[in-house]
Amino acid sequence: MKLAIISDPHGSFDDLKAVLESVRRETEHILCLGDLYECHIGKKRRNERFHEVSDVVTYDPDYEALLTFPSLRGNQEERIDEVLVVSHPVKTRISLLPEQTTLDEALFLHGHQLNWSPDWEPIVEKGKYPLVFIGHSHVPGIYRKGRSIPWEIGKPFTLKKKRYVINVGAVIFDREWCLYDTKNRTVTRVKA
Repeated sequence: MKLAIISDPHGSFDDLKAVLESVRRETEHILCLGDLYECHIGKKRRNERFHEVSDVVTYDPDYEALLTFPSLRGNQEERIDEVLVVSHPVKTRISLLPEQTTLDEALFLHGHQLNWSPDWEPIVEKGKYPLVFIGHSHVPGIYRKGRSIPWEIGKPFTLKKKRYVINVGAVIFDREWCLYDTKNRTVTRVKA
């Protein structure tokens, strides 16, 4: 199976639309690792509660129409769910998002749950899944034993029978995504 893995659109209609057009030339299978939305409330104000949706998140019906694929819960969704105290379609969508999912030997999560080095490289403990796909930092990369491995755009990278952490990059601004070929065990970094 070929799975398109996207992350961090942060409510950008134009960037998400461009990425989805690129993705659909390769596969119909899509998973978003989170941060579908951008929360207008910073971390320092997360103890406050809001009754106006527009104070917390931009609601755009055209953007919502693009969200036809499964997604995970990112840190932006967590904060929106925490501070927004009214019933709204965005809050309903967010409440249904899981924190992680798996497919065969791969674990998928947003990445805010991990520890990060000062250089924004993920620190992932050994676990039962040899492949860990993340987003969060907006910096695409493949990591093996805590070290970054070169990953060129458009060139499939063969995943040996080892442990890897793959950061798929960000939809917002960079319009990047990852094509994971489960049969051939490759990941390809794609720019829309």
